[in-house]
Amino acid sequence: MLHQLSLLLLASTALAVLAMAGVVAWNLRAGFSDYLRAQDGQMLDRLMLLAEQDLAQRRQVPGLWPERPEQWRPVLRQWLDGSLELSDGRRAGGVFDEPDAGRPPPRRPPLFGGWRDRPPPPHPPPPPRPNGDPNLFGPRLVLLDASGTRALAGHREVLDLPGQLRALKVEGDTVLMLRLAERAGPAQGVDASFLRRQYWGLGGMAVLLIALALLAARLLAARWVRPLQAAQAATRRIAHGELSVRIAKQRDDELGELSEDINAMAAALARLESSRRRWIAELSHELRTPLAVLRAELEALQDGIRPLDAAALASLQDEVQRLSRLTDDFHTLAMSELQELPCKFAPADVPALLSETLARIRSRAVGAGLTLQSDWPQALPQALWDGERIAQMMANLLENSLRYTDAPGLVRLSTRLLGEHIEISLDDSKPGVPAAALAHLFEPLYRVDASRSRQAGGSGLGLGVAQAIARSHGGHLQAEPSSLGGLTLRLTLPLRPPAAKGVV
Repeated sequence: MLHQLSLLLLASTALAVLAMAGVVAWNLRAGFSDYLRAQDGQMLDRLMLLAEQDLAQRRQVPGLWPERPEQWRPVLRQWLDGSLELSDGRRAGGVFDEPDAGRPPPRRPPLFGGWRDRPPPPHPPPPPRPNGDPNLFGPRLVLLDASGTRALAGHREVLDLPGQLRALKVEGDTVLMLRLAERAGPAQGVDASFLRRQYWGLGGMAVLLIALALLAARLLAARWVRPLQAAQAATRRIAHGELSVRIAKQRDDELGELSEDINAMAAALARLESSRRRWIAELSHELRTPLAVLRAELEALQDGIRPLDAAALASLQDEVQRLSRLTDDFHTLAMSELQELPCKFAPADVPALLSETLARIRSRAVGAGLTLQSDWPQALPQALWDGERIAQMMANLLENSLRYTDAPGLVRLSTRLLGEHIEISLDDSKPGVPAAALAHLFEPLYRVDASRSRQAGGSGLGLGVAQAIARSHGGHLQAEPSSLGGLTLRLTLPLRPPAAKGVV
């Protein structure tokens, strides 16, 4: 992992460095070519001015204007190497010389014509040019006639290359043309050496940056991999059952959030494991109580302590029904944990369903000293529910109120329409439920008072089953304090649950 991440970072950085170096090299080459083209233009302009001065003097002196093409070759050579002397006595200077505007004027006037032999100038001759023609200016120059169609001097083979053209004018008339071909490459001579040095500098800088990137990639990869390795080790320990493992948060980025997520997962698994163990303990306890009663009843019947009469059979039947209800509730909860409860949705008359549920427990409520009240509009719309599941849920909710409401007491069932939903509220009188316990009432096997719940005959599964049925219908069941002093169970169900799509 460390090596792969290091290579990935190095490859990304190297690609970026090489791309940048390539762009800079291309830009340098293009810019340097433009610079050389401009340099050629300046040298060509200097040569043009020199040539025009020479041509103007040649027109004034008979016999100095060349008549044949081969006579122009030495003239072009003189223009290039600067072996001319102008009419004012100054040396013309070649196109490769520095401008001589700062040189002192001659001490005596030149002889007539300016091109005849004369004594050397009073100032010493300039030193020879050490570099000659470093940019190969001469081999790229061609002298053409005024129409630009016939070559008079220079290298005719460069005429097919692109280049720059200058017209040589005397008294406003174009008499000749100078054409300078572009360089064969981006640079030649000293310019080529300069460009090579720049390329070598770019290459060295790229190598240095890649080396630094390798070091930085190694350090960054190690910094990123360490929390991943810690997370990997923690998850392996969690997979082997060490649910107390926690990772210290050392970063504030996504890797730090990953460590927090792993810690939250470990805590959730620990709670789940604790709940599983509690489930097993509670389940064994709940099953053991009716089984112990059945065993005692059967042993009493076998020993003849208790006669086998209708009362004994009714007691046995009650314990069997208790076991049956307990196993059914466990089965319902297990199914709801694995998947949504299977429901058979069909049109249901809500007022009739609620009335039937109340009728089943009314006699028990009266016997327990409780008063039942109901309040709902008779014009409730028809719902698409599983009638048996809804009846089971309402029976569990009412059973909870009957078991845990002190006599004399009040149990009130009310219903109202909320758009596309129906809200059913079940309120009872004292005793109430502590606020800290409200959020846990729907947890399987949870009891606010375990001893009192067992005395009342509850298993702690009824509200959990009711919550599972509500969810299977796309609804929600919540607990809150009641205005009557006890508990309010508020159920909200859609008239057409999402799971009932396609059912008419």
